[in-house]
Amino acid sequence: MWIGTIVDMRTSLLILALAFVPTTASADPPSVSLVSGGAAIASFEQVSDDGCVTTFGDVAVVNARFGGELADGVYVTGMQEDTCAGTGNGFAGFAPGSFTVIGLSYARYQGELVVDSYSGGPSVTLDLDLRWFGQGVVHREKSWFRDDYVIEFSYSAYRNATTVGTFTLDGEPVTVTSARIGSQASGTILR
Repeated sequence: MWIGTIVDMRTSLLILALAFVPTTASADPPSVSLVSGGAAIASFEQVSDDGCVTTFGDVAVVNARFGGELADGVYVTGMQEDTCAGTGNGFAGFAPGSFTVIGLSYARYQGELVVDSYSGGPSVTLDLDLRWFGQGVVHREKSWFRDDYVIEFSYSAYRNATTVGTFTLDGEPVTVTSARIGSQASGTILR
């Protein structure tokens, strides 16, 4: 199934590139930038045994095939709210690790991350050995824009996923509340 998605994406990019080839000669060559990649995302939640502290956030495993500003690895953002003490702790971070993203069908991440607080609280430790399995309908979005100076296009696809494996935060189990796998290709041509 994911091979068809890659073929569809490449065909769409080729058609877009051919459709937007300038027909007039220019003294300066066009400037081209392309970005392509895939990601698996899991939203998570954890509630402490006493019910006071709720932690929630997102983990995104990113495979940037080429271009763009994101590095390959796992990105984490989250928040802890202690309703008993009236305090909160936001955290965010990135780590490389052992990961795989295969189209919209499968992804896996194994690794431990120590994620720093951005609000002055303690860091948190995430330990993951998580697999994503794509399921259900594939949602696709395409867009393009063209004027006399610029051509922009974007192609993205995603589908929901189920997860299996282990996921802990500071040694305690975490519940994955939703998951998806996605891919995107985009580009800009300045003429």
